[in-house]
Amino acid sequence: MPQRINFINPRSYARYYAQFNPSFSISSLSNLFTAKSLVHRNDIDAQIVNLCEKDSSFTAASSLFDNVYDLGTIPSSQTCNFLVNKLRMSGKHELAFCVYKKMTHVGIKPLFYSLAVLVEYFVNSPKPSYALGVVGLIWKHGYEVNVYLMNLVLKGLCRNGEIDQALQVLQGMSNSSVLPDVVSYNTVINALCKAKKVVEALNVMDQMKRAGCCPDLRTYTTILDGLCRIGKIEDAMGLMEEMKKKGFDVDVVAYSTLIKGFCCEGDVDKVKELFHEMLEHGVTPDVITYSSVLQFFSAKGQREEVAAMVKDMTERGVYPDGSTYSGIIDGLCKNQETTRAVAMLKLMLEKGEEPPVATFNSVINALCKDGLVTESFDILKMMIDKEKKPDLRTYTTLLKGLLELGEVDDAIMIFNSVFELEAYAQPDIIAYNTLIIGLCKEGRLPEAEAFYLKMVEAGICGNEVTYSTLIGGCLKAGNVIGCLEWWKKMLSIGIAPDSYTFGIMIDGFCKLQMVNIAKGLFLKMKDFGLSPQVLDYNMLLTALTKEGSMDQARSLFKNMKENCVPNMVSFVVMIHAALKCGDFVFGKSLLIDMLQRGLTPDASLFSTLIESFSEAGLMDEAKQLFERMISRGFTPNSFDYQYLLTGYCSRGDMNEVINLLRRMAADKVVLSSEMRSTIMACLYHCADTDVADLLPTFSQDGPEEDVVPCNDSVPCNDILANLHNFHSKIPKIAS
Repeated sequence: MPQRINFINPRSYARYYAQFNPSFSISSLSNLFTAKSLVHRNDIDAQIVNLCEKDSSFTAASSLFDNVYDLGTIPSSQTCNFLVNKLRMSGKHELAFCVYKKMTHVGIKPLFYSLAVLVEYFVNSPKPSYALGVVGLIWKHGYEVNVYLMNLVLKGLCRNGEIDQALQVLQGMSNSSVLPDVVSYNTVINALCKAKKVVEALNVMDQMKRAGCCPDLRTYTTILDGLCRIGKIEDAMGLMEEMKKKGFDVDVVAYSTLIKGFCCEGDVDKVKELFHEMLEHGVTPDVITYSSVLQFFSAKGQREEVAAMVKDMTERGVYPDGSTYSGIIDGLCKNQETTRAVAMLKLMLEKGEEPPVATFNSVINALCKDGLVTESFDILKMMIDKEKKPDLRTYTTLLKGLLELGEVDDAIMIFNSVFELEAYAQPDIIAYNTLIIGLCKEGRLPEAEAFYLKMVEAGICGNEVTYSTLIGGCLKAGNVIGCLEWWKKMLSIGIAPDSYTFGIMIDGFCKLQMVNIAKGLFLKMKDFGLSPQVLDYNMLLTALTKEGSMDQARSLFKNMKENCVPNMVSFVVMIHAALKCGDFVFGKSLLIDMLQRGLTPDASLFSTLIESFSEAGLMDEAKQLFERMISRGFTPNSFDYQYLLTGYCSRGDMNEVINLLRRMAADKVVLSSEMRSTIMACLYHCADTDVADLLPTFSQDGPEEDVVPCNDSVPCNDILANLHNFHSKIPKIAS
C-alpha cells in the first residue's frame, strides 16, 4: 500500500517526496509551492508530469495520484491519460490499469492510447480474450482500431492457447476495415504449428495469399518447422522448392530445420545431401546446424563423419558450444557407445563448457542400461561437484539401474536418503512406481505395499501402473485374495483398469492354472471398453493348449483372427498343440496360413516348429522349415539337426539321414555326446554294412563341454565301429 500523506501539511509531503528524490530538501519547500497550492489541480498535474518526465518516478506519480484521488481531488483529463500512457511505457501495466479504472470511475474520458493500454493489460493477463471487449470500447468512443492493436490481441490469444478464437479474430479482421498484415497471419500460423495443427496453418497461408498478403521468409520457415515436427518431411521439401521459386533466399534457419527433420527420420543420405546443398548455395551452417548433424551421426555410430564434421566446423570458425557437446554425447548414448560418451563429457568439462543436467542424465541412463551402476554414481558425484543439482530423473534412473541389477536394498537406501531430504528432489509417482515394480519383481511384496502406503501418506495417489504392479506381485506370490483386494481398491477409487492391468491378471491366473478365472477376465475386458490384445490371446491360448482344451483353443484362435491379427507366437502355439494331439491336417493348414501371411519365426521359434513337425513324422514340412530357417540367415544349432535325424530315422529314410550327416560335416557341426548317441541309434537301423563308405568326417573345432576328447577329426565310421561292439551284424541298405 502506498503511504497515506497529509497534503495540507507541506512537511508531510516533503518527507513523502524525499523518498523518491533524495536531493529534495524540506528547507527548500517554500521555494517550490505553498500548502494552499498543493491541493490545486494545476500543481498536482505539474507534480505528476515532473515525477514522470524528470525523475522517472512512475511509482511515486501513481502514489500521488492515488492519494489525491482519495482526498477527493482528481488531476485533469490530460494528466490522467498522460499518467496511464507513461505507466504503460515503463511496463507497469497493473498500475496503469488501476489509474484507468479510477479516472473512468469519475467520468474522465479515456483517450485512444489509454484504451490501448487497457488492451495491452488484458493481452498480458490470464484472460486475453477480455482485450476484445476493449476493442469494442475503442470503437464505441469513436476511435479507429489499427492493425497493431489487433495483432496484440492475436498474440495474447495464441500465447494463452486460445487458437480457435484467434482464428475467428483473424477471419473477422479480413471482413473489416482493419485488414490483417503479415504479422497477423504469422502470429496465428506460428501458434498452429506449435500445436501441431500444420494442415490448418497451411490453410491460413492459403487465405493469406488470396487476401493479397505475401508470405515472408518467417511464414515459410515456421510451416517448414511444423511439417518436420509431425514427420511430413517430403511436404517440407516441397515447401522449400516453392520458396525457391518465389525468389526467397533460403537461409540457415530453413536448412537447419529440414536437416533436423531428416535427422529425426534417420535418413543419412538426405542429411548429407542437404548439408552439401547448403554449402553450395553459400549458406554457412551455424552451431545449431552442426549440433543437430553431429548428434545424428553420433547416434548412427558414424565416427569418421563426426570427426570430419568437427574439423569442418572449426575451419569455418564455428566453434562447439555446450549444445554441440551435449548433442554428441546424447547421440553416443543412443548408439550405446557409453565409454565414448563418458570421455566426451570429460572433454566438455575440460573445455570449460557447462553440461546441462539433461546431459549428465543421458550419460547416467546409458551407464545404468549397460549395468554400470557404480560408474553412474561417479557421474553423479561429478555432477554435484560442478554444482549441478540432480533432478528427479537423475535419481529415478539410478533407482531403476540398481533394481535391474537386483540391488534392491541399495535402491531403498538411495530412495530413503535422497527423497526424505527437502534439499533434494521430491519423489513423484514414477519414482514410487519404479521402486514398487523392482520390489515386486524380486518377490518382496510386503515392502512394496509399505512403499505404497508411504506414497499415499505423501499425498500421491497411485495410478494404473501402481495397482497393476501390486496385483501382479500378489499373483506371482500365489496370493489370490491379495490380488482381488487390490483390484477392488483400484475400482473403488475410480481408476479403471487398462489393457496392461488385464494382461497381468490373465497371465497371472494362467500361470496359477486357474484358467477359468483368466477366461472370465478375458471376457470382462469389453465391460471396460477394452479389446483383448494379441498378447492376451496368446497367454490364454497357451494355457488352454497346455491343459488339453484343444476345442476351446481352436474357438479362441478363430475369434482372434476375427478381431485382431495373430502373430508368430500365436501360430507356433497352435501348430505345436495341433501336432501334439495328432491333428496333422489342422497343423499343416496352420503352417500354410502362417507362411502366406509372411510371418517369419526367429531362430528359437524355427527350432520349436522343426521339433514339432519332426516328432509328428511330417518330415517334408520339417525340412521346408529347416531350409527356410537357413535362407532367413539363421544358423541351425545341434538340436535342429538332431530333431531332423531322429525324424528321418523313425521314418526309416536312411538316405536322408546320410545326406543330413554330410551336410552337418560340411557345416562343421560339433558332435556332442548326445548327438553321437543319436547318430549311433540312427545307424543301428541301417541295413548296409558298406554304409561306412558313405559317411563323412566331422571336424571338432567347437568347444562344447560334453564333446568326447578326440583327434583333429572324427570319422563317422568310428561311430559305426562302436556299434560292432554291441551288434554282431549291421543290417545293409541298398546303395
